[in-house]
Amino acid sequence: MGITTELAKDLAAVRSLSEKDVDQLHTLIIDFFAAAYAGYRQNRAFNDAVEKVVYPQGGARESKVLFQSEKYPARLAAFMNSVYGHGAELDDGNKKAAGHAGVHLIPAVFALADKLGSSNDEVLTALAAGYEAYIRISSAAQPGLVRHGFHSTGMAGTLACAAACARLFGLDAQGVEDAIALSTTMTGGLLSYGDSRPAIKPLNPGKAAENGVFAAMLANEGMQGPTESLEGQNGWFHAVTDQVDEACLKGGDHLLLHDCYFKLYPSCRHTHCGIDAAAALHGKAEPAEIEAVNVYIYPNAIKLAGIKYPKDQDETKFSIHYTLAKALLNGSYGIADMDEPRLTEPVTELIEKIHLIPEEGMEDRARGIRGTRVELVKKNGEILKETVLVPKGDPENPLTRADIIEKLKVCSAGQAEEETLKKLVEAIMNIKGDGAFQNPMELL
Repeated sequence: MGITTELAKDLAAVRSLSEKDVDQLHTLIIDFFAAAYAGYRQNRAFNDAVEKVVYPQGGARESKVLFQSEKYPARLAAFMNSVYGHGAELDDGNKKAAGHAGVHLIPAVFALADKLGSSNDEVLTALAAGYEAYIRISSAAQPGLVRHGFHSTGMAGTLACAAACARLFGLDAQGVEDAIALSTTMTGGLLSYGDSRPAIKPLNPGKAAENGVFAAMLANEGMQGPTESLEGQNGWFHAVTDQVDEACLKGGDHLLLHDCYFKLYPSCRHTHCGIDAAAALHGKAEPAEIEAVNVYIYPNAIKLAGIKYPKDQDETKFSIHYTLAKALLNGSYGIADMDEPRLTEPVTELIEKIHLIPEEGMEDRARGIRGTRVELVKKNGEILKETVLVPKGDPENPLTRADIIEKLKVCSAGQAEEETLKKLVEAIMNIKGDGAFQNPMELL
């Protein structure tokens, strides 16, 4: 049995969810709405351009789009909601997969569920299968996927959305395999946003959601994709990586949606350990006492988040220098620090003292570590050190449901009343059982 066929059978077998599984999915959905509120507001210039292109297209009124009164075709709704969800870099992710899952899966599944009139159980099962598909496929392709310059959120995300939406259509294992196979030729998403103009990054999960819905629609109509679409000599893995970790394709003793992390800071995950470390060092040395700030961090972080002086809010998300300097000076980092970049004299002076030093040992995929060690070298020769191997929000250092709800409140400030947020959380928590799915987006 080939890799693609075996994976499709596993995904088709995801059916009975435990109370713990459903609880985690509810938390992931709440977190998506928090990220979407922030992304809708923070990435406004990019959003404006996309809205001017997409909304005039109109089409069948099938699915709800966040913050809009009109409904749109399911695949366009999936695209727009995913774009909003990724605009502030606050959505969930997975370390082994080296990318984000919920930001494409939740919009894709919700949009198609609106169109189909799905049940709550069908929605949750589709999401669980989608998380499983994304984390297994992307993890198996790492680290080659990143080394080849591909953004796993867009690349593996397309395949995951196709699998999840195939499940929503009620397709069997062969149908799931066909949806994945069709989607392999529709994948896209480069890490070029890390070189310049990062505002366009939400296109990657947006197209993953849209193309995943489309691939599943084709599979539902009986269209079949190439056999061995992942492992074939011209298959997806051959295109994106030099080595496939087949063990990652087997899954584990629990659904992998429990291995996702949540983000407290509106920036690339590669900055988070540095923010935590800097916040812990806050107040232990006056800026004038600091000779140098040595930041020992794994090379991929420097590659993807090495912008020294962010010119706008988009670049703050990919600046280890800026986020760390702000956390060191203020003891925290938040949305207010993005808009616009607060490059005050104390911040720029501190940035000049920051040195990013590649250290392979700060990343260990097998142990789930992507850490940072920060050393403050004082002018008197004293050295203060703080190492964070696992940032807040990772499964090993978890946030609570209350933390995620508080994040929702912070991200929606000025956009939603407290009563609206209360109804939103209640609607999300009611996505359970065999009742008809009521899209929480209808409340916004």
